[in-house]
Amino acid sequence: MENLPKVAIIGRPNIGKSTLINRICKSREAIVHQQPMITRDRKYYLSDWNNKDFYLLDTGGIDLKSTKRLSLEIFIQAKKAIDEADVIIFMVDISEPVSVMDGEIAQILRKSEKEIIFVGNKWDDPGRSFYTEDYLEFGFGYPLKISAIHGKNIGDLLDLVAERLPADSSEQIINQDELPVISILGRPNVGKSTLFNTFIREERAIVDDIEGTTRDSIDSIVTIREKSYKFIDTAGLKRQKKNMDDLEYYSKLRTERAASESDIALILVDSSKLKITKQDVKIVEMCIDKGISICIVFSKIDLANSEILDALIKDLDYSLRFAHFIPFLKISANTKKGLGSLVKMIDTLMEERAKKISDKKLTELFKSLTHKKGIFIKGKQFKVKFVRQIKTSPPSFLIFSNLDATRKVNIRRYIENNIREEFDFTGAPIFLKFKY
Repeated sequence: MENLPKVAIIGRPNIGKSTLINRICKSREAIVHQQPMITRDRKYYLSDWNNKDFYLLDTGGIDLKSTKRLSLEIFIQAKKAIDEADVIIFMVDISEPVSVMDGEIAQILRKSEKEIIFVGNKWDDPGRSFYTEDYLEFGFGYPLKISAIHGKNIGDLLDLVAERLPADSSEQIINQDELPVISILGRPNVGKSTLFNTFIREERAIVDDIEGTTRDSIDSIVTIREKSYKFIDTAGLKRQKKNMDDLEYYSKLRTERAASESDIALILVDSSKLKITKQDVKIVEMCIDKGISICIVFSKIDLANSEILDALIKDLDYSLRFAHFIPFLKISANTKKGLGSLVKMIDTLMEERAKKISDKKLTELFKSLTHKKGIFIKGKQFKVKFVRQIKTSPPSFLIFSNLDATRKVNIRRYIENNIREEFDFTGAPIFLKFKY
């Protein structure tokens, strides 16, 4: 994470913090839902205003009265955001009376001695009455009235943010477009957030035994041995249901979008499970279709029985018999066993997907194969005249042949297998296009 100023948005649950994030970022990055506790982890969004760059920190709603363990974890993440923020946007809902939760948060913020911008959200209809005067009791003055959903007074809010940012906020930003993007995928509760936190060396994603703790995708830039990477923690991909609620749907959509933007997918499988599931295979198939390089990662090996793990690896080999180019590793994020090998594998996968083979080498390979093996379509021998690699990341090839083989699975497999045997492309899906 670059050392840019940070602006945290703090408030009780369901008052529009994520809506404000989306309004400022001019996107739908943060999941917005009427159900409380949707935002759980600490998320960073790169923003700028008046030529000043800064991070917006989205946090879960603080509810100190709740006895749920998840509420405590959300508070811990929000407290970390308060501690590291240079400026805090304290948001209340001025369409509702002052609540006990608002008062408790105000007390926490006064003790923080940070720059506070007091904001009253849901000022959606200036013609109606609001509870603005009641909020003076917090000692922060009148809240700046805004409507995150309608965009009212957002410019005024950002002017205040820019004024209060530290003077030395012009630090050069890492060009994220040039970084390898690695998404951590898998079914719920396989250890994705634990691995993510281990890589970024802090707890930004809440880790819990409860399935579905991570609702949204969280990313962070990490530098390892002077190389920078962008890691994305994602929500667990469950088996498709007929009646998926809208929250599950958008969570799934965010995970799939994060995968689409990735170069590499680390697909986690819990080492203590007895078999590879159809959902594991579907996640692999999704990544192949999207052209993402893949490594299967057996997680939690510190908790696994060796016989069960060996059986699971054999099951993986059978379940992914259509994709033997995918490597696998065994790790424990808790004990950090295997993490060094995982970083090396990430570098290898990036090199393999970016590899470019010359026309001459490709054509010579298939000319030599023509004399060794014959493949026939309706009595005619299929011959490769010329091969050209037309793209990298993922590798894609144009095949000039004497016959149309676009729909011939056996020929596509024959060509891909020979390319891999000669040139490898570990972990990378290969795409073929035919001309005849």
